[in-house]
Amino acid sequence: MKLCRFELKAAPGEIRSGIVYSGKVYETDGANPIAVHEADQIRPLSPVGQPPTIRVFRSLPGLIEPDETPAYFYASSTALTGASPIIPKPEFVAELDFEPYVVAVIATDGANVSIEDADDLILGYSLMNALVARDVERHERRAGAGPGRSYDIAIPIGPVLTTPDEFEDVIESSENGRTFSLTAVARVNGVEKRRGNFAELPFSFAQTISTASETAALRTGDLIALGPIAFGEGPENLGPGDEVQLAVERLGTLAFRIG
Repeated sequence: MKLCRFELKAAPGEIRSGIVYSGKVYETDGANPIAVHEADQIRPLSPVGQPPTIRVFRSLPGLIEPDETPAYFYASSTALTGASPIIPKPEFVAELDFEPYVVAVIATDGANVSIEDADDLILGYSLMNALVARDVERHERRAGAGPGRSYDIAIPIGPVLTTPDEFEDVIESSENGRTFSLTAVARVNGVEKRRGNFAELPFSFAQTISTASETAALRTGDLIALGPIAFGEGPENLGPGDEVQLAVERLGTLAFRIG
């Protein structure tokens, strides 16, 4: 099932929810059907409201091994935006790049969750493609801080929230929680720049959820981001007019444009 939040172009500002099926959006109130909308009638919003926290498990090649404890940092939930936004490039940023992730939305509170039980806490999965100021990031690392301001520009998420039942036939392994074979491709202005597979990440969501719950308890609506899920030859330097698309099997395509 693919869940979404949206507003009608004819009634902006009113947040609605529904199910995406066969190219249409079936609006519901959570229990009862309300209306059916064509895709061109709606404006997609973030498939989740403002989460209590966003934990970003960033695993770059060569920096962390699968037998180590997963490491994470917190991103700002106020930076979240829905699918297909136009994002202005801040004047203070010289090198604007992106980092693609898959995110899991936590369905219920939990503390000291075992790896064996962690997958049961997942409501669904979505895509996240964080804009990153690489020049600011280097400054943060020299200062022994961050990531912080460098990841605060915008964090597009979406386009939908896909429930776990849609991934049963692409499970790659269940040894340390479920991992899935899902191809990820990132394009800039229609040209492929990065590619990867979700199954190649060193950790599963179950491992990261278990690690996160050992300290601050998980809360309903928390986001756990895992990635980056696609790599290329080097960082991008995005500017006005550039369009970035992240496409992952079963999860859809998340796009944004730099204004």
